[in-house]
Amino acid sequence: MRNHIVSAIVSTSLAIGPAGVPAFAQTTLPVPANPGGPQIQPPRPSDGYKGSIRCESRNNQMQRCNVRTDNRVAIKRVLGGRCTANRTWGYSARQIWVSGNCRAEFHYGYAGAVPVQPGNDFAGTVRCESRSGRYQQCSVTTHGRVELARRLGGTCNAGRQWGYTANFIWVNNGCRADFRYGYNNLVPLPGPEPEKKKGPSTGLIIGGIVVAGGLLALLASGKKKAGSNEDVAPEEVVSQPGSGPAALSADLGQLPAAARPSVQNCMNDAARQIGVTGGTRLSYDRLIHLEQGNGGWRIRAAMTATYPEGARTMEIYCRATPTQIVQLDFS
Repeated sequence: MRNHIVSAIVSTSLAIGPAGVPAFAQTTLPVPANPGGPQIQPPRPSDGYKGSIRCESRNNQMQRCNVRTDNRVAIKRVLGGRCTANRTWGYSARQIWVSGNCRAEFHYGYAGAVPVQPGNDFAGTVRCESRSGRYQQCSVTTHGRVELARRLGGTCNAGRQWGYTANFIWVNNGCRADFRYGYNNLVPLPGPEPEKKKGPSTGLIIGGIVVAGGLLALLASGKKKAGSNEDVAPEEVVSQPGSGPAALSADLGQLPAAARPSVQNCMNDAARQIGVTGGTRLSYDRLIHLEQGNGGWRIRAAMTATYPEGARTMEIYCRATPTQIVQLDFS
């Protein structure tokens, strides 16, 4: 049975290869080009992690801190800036990265874990294809970890034409690809569930609209399930999709003329996401950052969304051209 509520993840590049040409491996987290980072601190056996490391983004620059993470990382303490998982910080098997002035100390790895060769620790590979532009769901246990291994056809931007949940990978709009998923020889640790099994909130498709994980996290923040102290999960925050986009109020006259079509595209998509999650109005408050690159524009802006329960202030980060949204998230 087709499931219309699925997860989505953000794309990390505006570059789109020619149709039919195999793509290089694409991960769901951006990886900076130059190595670097401080020395690793000694392990602390008492907390169950292999050790901790400080990683800092200065002057809004991305920083990579090389460390074997065993695909398990958690923030120990924030030292400065805004540190949002999968947005201003993330990790791979070989490193932790930070950007946007996030400065933090991170726990990493498993105490006493046997090293695993990065790239060889996936549980398997599955082919998932959207034929005739139709949505397709491929059932597989992902453990919250999926990587595009090879594009077979169509445009495959993470979070737009493909995404995943814990139980399946989905493709849409003609994307056909092979995906690596899960963890090989994953053994649950005693005590709390390992972070690497949980995975980040990666968004959903609600009423046919891709809704960013950051927006769902904002809406779920502080909400509890009825009759329980358990937090509402992001995928449970919208019980009934709204009808139509939120009313958009955005004066872009002060922006460069060349940027306005791309920024307007971002605003329109943001209004659709606010609307489908129950919001009625979205207002553009101020520009935080705007730059051109890779054939499109990147914008960070402060916004206010109006919901029945009240107004919510938030930031959007968007990469777009006048005709395509490559990445849009909320914080």
